[in-house]
Amino acid sequence: MKSRITKTVALAALMAGTAGVANATEGWYGRADIGWSFDGTQDLDGAAAEGTLEHDWTEHLGLGYAFQNGFRLEGELGHRFNQVEFSGFPTVDADVHAWSAMANLFYDFNRGGALEPYIGIGAGAARLNTGLVDGGTTIDGEDTVIAYQALAGVAIGLTEQLDLDIGYRYFVADGAEFDEGTFVTEGDYEHQALTVGLRYQFAAPAPAYVAPPPVAPPVTPPPPPPVATCPTSELRSKPSTLL
Repeated sequence: MKSRITKTVALAALMAGTAGVANATEGWYGRADIGWSFDGTQDLDGAAAEGTLEHDWTEHLGLGYAFQNGFRLEGELGHRFNQVEFSGFPTVDADVHAWSAMANLFYDFNRGGALEPYIGIGAGAARLNTGLVDGGTTIDGEDTVIAYQALAGVAIGLTEQLDLDIGYRYFVADGAEFDEGTFVTEGDYEHQALTVGLRYQFAAPAPAYVAPPPVAPPVTPPPPPPVATCPTSELRSKPSTLL
């Protein structure tokens, strides 16, 4: 488990080492990321049991639009899977799948920079599928409930259109009912994860405006100097009046 976390962090650091390119921030974009859950619970009210989610992977795909004012709006599909450990019940074998469809709203700081921190919130629906076996007792079933999440992270510009996205997610889906086993109960679900992925801006940033060089006014040449005449030529040209 620790080796998986180490590899994930090392990969993110290696990719971050190539950062330094200003990224595009307007228009349509798509993203894909994976995450590693480090904390979470599933409480089964009817069984009076609180389960702890074991560490495992998550996957997310998103399609969104970035506005000029720094906000981003996106739709997201996600999947989370965890084995569930119930303290005091060593014979219990349980797991949970959580599929989600969310609408997220983000705000990007330092818009257009090589590093763009962001915060976000999301709301949508989650489909929880839970299975639990303890001897002859089973809890099984799936239910769709309202879900919400909080997000934060930083985008690192790799190219003008491609970002490395490193983030944190806090996801909650409460009130699911599981009624297909020998025991009927409701459950609350909470999940926290660190994620790393790529975000691609479909439109390249507009080229920087370059002002044309100033045009120099036309130069008017000075008038030619007057032609000088010899005084003796005027005397020769006049007829003599002494004769």
